Amino acid sequence: MKNKLALLSMAGLFVTPAMAEVQINGFANLIGGMTLDDGESLYGYDDDFSFDPASVFGLQVRADVSDKLSATAQLVGRGSEDYDADFEWAYMTYNLSDTTNISAGRLRMPLFKYSASLDIGYSYHWITPPNSVYGVDFNNIDGVRVDYSNYSGDWEYNVQFTTGKIQADTTIGGEPAALEIKNVVSLSTDITRDWFSARALYARGTVTAVNPEFTEFLDGLRRFAPIIPTAPGVADSLNAEDDTGTFVEIALDVDKYDWFVGAEFTHTKVDDAVISPNDSWYVTAGMRLGKFTPHITYEVDESEISDNQAAINMLPPSISTGDPVTDATWAALYIGAQGVIAGQKYETTTVTVGVRYDVEPGFAVKTDVSWYSDDLNSSEDATLLRVGVNYTF
Repeated sequence: MKNKLALLSMAGLFVTPAMAEVQINGFANLIGGMTLDDGESLYGYDDDFSFDPASVFGLQVRADVSDKLSATAQLVGRGSEDYDADFEWAYMTYNLSDTTNISAGRLRMPLFKYSASLDIGYSYHWITPPNSVYGVDFNNIDGVRVDYSNYSGDWEYNVQFTTGKIQADTTIGGEPAALEIKNVVSLSTDITRDWFSARALYARGTVTAVNPEFTEFLDGLRRFAPIIPTAPGVADSLNAEDDTGTFVEIALDVDKYDWFVGAEFTHTKVDDAVISPNDSWYVTAGMRLGKFTPHITYEVDESEISDNQAAINMLPPSISTGDPVTDATWAALYIGAQGVIAGQKYETTTVTVGVRYDVEPGFAVKTDVSWYSDDLNSSEDATLLRVGVNYTF
């Protein structure tokens, strides 16, 4: 029923005058995979073959309301969400000039090189882009984006300014949490010349992440203020509420058609919160041999323990109030605080080898194997095999 209502809503959205031109495009990514050893799990896959974690089907409709005004909506169903169709994009675009346009509504946030085509697997050589960089909790924003494109000599460049608000699901200490990023402002620039391209992005916003269990834990720390005066300050430093977050991305690509090499780097930081700074990057290379494109990718995802560790280390690991319950409660809170900080540190590497075969224009078949290594906990290591079909129309 939800899918039918979504389709009816899309049809109603584009009831326009007879002069309007309507373009309908679609895509399908049917991706199956499994880990190769019992008990392993990675990116939502385990040792039972499944199509659900990464399969995506979508339909995009664009209507030209006038010479300068258009409306765009994208309906997407994901296997990870039981293929329930949902509007992930819905926005209007007005062309201010031949070089500048402004869009408003629910938009794709231009965080990465492949953000605009992230769901269209046919647009890149991987089965899915490197998770170390692209595995973020959000990709869309409710707001306004201004695009400016032009040429300078042999260089083509594009500048995007985006502002708005983001709402998504995340985790704190491994538990689900509601993420809200307000007052988002981002500026990105792409430049291209022949076989070389580069891009950079800087974004910032006000971050709040709420989890009831974590909030209760912080309140527990604050209740010890009469005994440990520094405890409330530690709780406040761990709390992710109206904290400034920044995101930086840089990408470089050389594509000589017969071969290509590319790299992308991201840095994420949230000030005065439990969320630790994160650095992620990958390097990828491949060759185009007729219809075949073999490729290899090396990626790294790492995060250091946040500055809050020093504040927690100033807390006493135990107290002696004469009340065993009070003393035990504090000991549990202290261990919990140390665990929260320690859980923010991770170092992982992944090597992926794969091949793409272009059956015909708009239709590609792919397979790859990823070897994932957790440098801090080898029990999390896994090997993942995936096969996929990408189709566009």
